[in-house]
Formats: sequence, C-alpha cells, structure tokens
Amino acid sequence: MSNSSTLAIEGGVPSVPKDIVDHDWERFRKSTQEEIDAVVSVLKGGHLSIAQGFGMPEGEALQDEFAEWVGSKYCLAVSSGTSSLHCAVAGVGIEPGDEVLVPAYTFIASAMVILHHNAIPVFVDIDSETFLIDPDKLQDKINEKTKAIMAVHIFGLPADMDQINKIAAKHGLKVIEDSAQAYGATYNGRKTGSLGDAAGFAMTTTKHLMVGEGGLLTTNDQEVFERASMLRLFGEQADMRASEREYIHHTIGWNYKLSEMSAALARVKLRHLDGYVNTLQENCEYLTERLKNIDGLIVPKVPVGRTHAYYMYPVKVDSDKLGMSLETGKLRDAVLNALAMENVRAGQWLTKPIPAQQLFQDKVAYGKGCPWDCHSGENVNYDVRDYPNTVSLIESSFAVRGLSEPNGIEIVDRYVQAFEKVFNSIDRVVELFDQRDYSSPKLHGTQKIRDN
Repeated sequence: MSNSSTLAIEGGVPSVPKDIVDHDWERFRKSTQEEIDAVVSVLKGGHLSIAQGFGMPEGEALQDEFAEWVGSKYCLAVSSGTSSLHCAVAGVGIEPGDEVLVPAYTFIASAMVILHHNAIPVFVDIDSETFLIDPDKLQDKINEKTKAIMAVHIFGLPADMDQINKIAAKHGLKVIEDSAQAYGATYNGRKTGSLGDAAGFAMTTTKHLMVGEGGLLTTNDQEVFERASMLRLFGEQADMRASEREYIHHTIGWNYKLSEMSAALARVKLRHLDGYVNTLQENCEYLTERLKNIDGLIVPKVPVGRTHAYYMYPVKVDSDKLGMSLETGKLRDAVLNALAMENVRAGQWLTKPIPAQQLFQDKVAYGKGCPWDCHSGENVNYDVRDYPNTVSLIESSFAVRGLSEPNGIEIVDRYVQAFEKVFNSIDRVVELFDQRDYSSPKLHGTQKIRDN
C-alpha cells in the first residue's frame, strides 16, 4: 500500500495538505481594501451610531439594500442575530405565556429569544432526512396557547414553508423564519427571509454575511416592522433624523442598535454575497456528487423546489449499511477521528437536543419556574423521548467546513480523497479508535464545531 493511500492516522500522507486548509480562514481574518475604506469613511465622518438629527445613513442604506436583496418590504438592522429573532418574536405580537413551536434541533438562540419575551418554547421533532422541523409533527403540539411557529432553516436548507404556512393559516398562527444560516437559499424561487411573517438573520463571524456581530430582521408587514423598531430603541417611535428626540417610550424596549461601522462593512459584503453563496453551492453540490455513493455515508438531501445555502455541509454515518454493530455515536466519532488526521475540517455541531439542556429540564429561566409557572405553562413537558429523530441525528451526524471561498474545487477533491480513504478502511478506522492513545499526537479526539 502506498503512503498516499495509507490512513494518516497510521502515518500516511494526509489527503488534504495543511496549507490549503488554513487559507480558508482568510475571509474571517483579513479585510479587503474596499471594506477598510468603507469603515474608515465612517470613522472620519465621526458618526459611529444612531445620532440625533443625523440618523444612521449607513444602517438605513443597509436596510434598504438588504430588503431588496431578500425580496421583502422592510428590514431592520440590529446588534445581533439573536436580537433580530427577539425583534421578530415581539414584532409578530407574541405575549407572556404564549407558546411558540420551535425545532428540537437548532441553535439555542432560536428558543432563547422566546424566553426573552416571557413566552414559552414548545419543541417539535425534525424530519430525519432534511433535519428540519417536521410539519407532520406540528399538529400534535398546537393548542389554544400556541401563537407562532419558528421555522429554522438549519445549515442553510429552507424548511417546508408551504406546509408550515398552511398549518399556521389554519390555526391563526404567525410564522417566524430563523434564517441565520440561510442567506440566499430559496424555496420555490423566493429567498428565505421573505417566506413568513418575520425573519431574523445573523452577521456573526462565521455567517455568509459576516461583520463580527450584527443582525437583520426582514418582514413584509408594516406593523411587525414598527413593533420591532420600538424594541430596538427603548420602546421609542423615534425618527433619529429629527432635530429633537421626544424620549417617549410606548413599550418595553432594548438597546439593539447596530453601529455605523458594522453597517458600512455589511453593505460592502452584501455586494459580494451572491458570489460567496454561489461558490459554496458549487463546491457542496460537487462534493455531494462525489460522496453520494460511499456506503455508510448519507449526504444532504435537497428537496425539489429548494436550494441550499450550505452554511455547513451536514452528513450522517450509518453503521447498519456497513454491516457493523456499534454502540451509539461510535462510528461517527471514529470517522471524525480519522478525518481530522487527514486535515478535513469537520466536527460535531450540537451534542445534545435543545430541550434536553439544563435550562429546559430544570426550567430555570427567570427563577421560581418562570415563565412556565408564571403563565400556566407548568404542564409543558421537555421529555427527550419526544424527539427521537433529533437524538438520532446528533448521535450519527457531523458537519464539514472549509468549503467557502477562497477554497474551490481543489479542496473538494482532496476532501473526497480523505472520505474515500477513511471509508475504504472503515474497519481499521474503528479498530484504531478503540486503541486510541490521547498522549499520541497522531490520535486526535473528535472536533466540535461552534456557532454563535
């Protein structure tokens, strides 16, 4: 066996050269001259945030441009993706004690913002093929307290919005899109962010539109937009371009303003966003074609009528298809261990379903059981056995990164070599995982992918 076909974990040459892995992070570490000029212009102008009599010209321009890009009537620029979702929850009229349906497989912010508004998250299991909230399971969770459905477009694949909107209309519910990971993904030709009553996007470090921290709310409903705007600025209906500020507060509000420097940076990145998303889609679709015939590996499913934005590239492993009898999670961990040595950027995302987290098991949000006990929600149950597909996905899946620009087809081909090498020697991969020695630099533990 040649050295190039020998598992790196046994001393072979890694399939992916280290130097072509590292430069993927250039996008996050280095700014272009165009971006530097935009931020410097704000600094020289001296208006770094919303200013009385001045407004926020960069932020307002960003709102107009992003609304046009998404295909929505309104956009609100805010301080984070989490605050964009909180504004969406408030904007659609969620009140204390209301219940909002949310998938059990998501980032914590999807559920946390419901608690932020003193409402109660009710979790729904996912579809085992798409990893998205399962519309067929929504009906069993709806009662007189249910007021909204949060459809999370996890990893960049749009949820089944026709079915979700149909169910919502039947029961008089609002629909919120968590589009944090789904810039540019489409459902029947329309972009995420324009498919429900309100949507939230994140602009944190790893997102498609990245400025470090920031968020964007989109909606086609003027009333939703106005309520969300008050939440952003201390409950005020303020026009900050006016010479005088009234300081009249109509409701509870937060300080969710986005800085002008971040808005200026986002405007530049928005001009290049289509190209960034297109590169991800080209790389990931090519990767799917190359990996789909590997026994024991399940690649992303993209239903007809949808496009995937591939914030992450999720895969599952199936020990049954390999004829292997292994304890839960072992095959996934063994594969990750071997891929790490091949220099493939991959790792587990969630390690536990959101309803299994201590916050929900102990109901410790505001102390003394609130909002559950405070609003007759004590009967809401977070039994992990209600989410078998979520549990199974967490045990069998991992996500591949490093597929965005400046990386192209070269790194995809290298990743394919690594996957083929690992799965062609899968019995040995598992054997070596059993024998792993954490003192050895050649035997790595599994990696963890973080989101924010």
